Amino acid sequence: MEKKKKLRPVEIEAAINGIRKKYHDYRVEFLKPPEAEYLFEDRYIEALKARIDLDRFILDEIRLVETLINDEKEKRALEEKKQDAGRSRRKASAKRQKSIADRIFDENRDKIRKYLKFGLEDDDVYEIDKLYGAVKEFETTYWLDVEKVLKKLYTSRYSGPRRELEKSLFEITLEGPEGYPSSLVKMRTLLDRYPREYSVLQREMQRCMLDVSFFLHFLRDELHKIRDDEILDSGEKEAVELSLRFVHNVIEDFRLTDLNSSKLKGGK
Repeated sequence: MEKKKKLRPVEIEAAINGIRKKYHDYRVEFLKPPEAEYLFEDRYIEALKARIDLDRFILDEIRLVETLINDEKEKRALEEKKQDAGRSRRKASAKRQKSIADRIFDENRDKIRKYLKFGLEDDDVYEIDKLYGAVKEFETTYWLDVEKVLKKLYTSRYSGPRRELEKSLFEITLEGPEGYPSSLVKMRTLLDRYPREYSVLQREMQRCMLDVSFFLHFLRDELHKIRDDEILDSGEKEAVELSLRFVHNVIEDFRLTDLNSSKLKGGK
């Protein structure tokens, strides 16, 4: 039987670099810490020092990294299977008589139905679409009057809350080159991905919900402070009152009452 030809130095180098790439891809794809890469490099250095057969070393390392990758793929497939089963159960449940939770869900949807959508047009993120639409409605309908009042009260753009309010508002409503504000770009990307990573999408929805809620609470607090300022005339006070009422309704309708930065940080 012909003896297997040993790898040449150039082939060994190519194989080692290939293994490095597999470990790198493993870390990136499965969001792993870099320890596996470091351990490989340690084993490679020890193999060189011990002058062991690198052909055998390379074969063992390829098997090891491919085992790590396959284990993670199996875990991911199992998780996706669980998610699919969960969605199937939810669909089956929807065909049965509505529970109390279902009715509460529908009632909450009815409260926010009156607000315009921002443009995500996807039922998985219906509440976020409506919430961003509500803030957009505030910007187009109320912000100009509020801004005039703030300019009157705070002559410098860098005094008072004016600059921070403006910055936060436009981070939510100002569309970038992708057609969405920067805070929604990641969500749009997740919605376009197939199959959908629902756990990641849920975390992104929570982040967006918190960001908008913090802004709305900040805005409501500042409107409360200025609503009765003696320097304002009756028309300006009415504009502040209308804006305050709109913001208050958004907070109530989207159930954001307790999503206040001061409360979440342990404030009173």
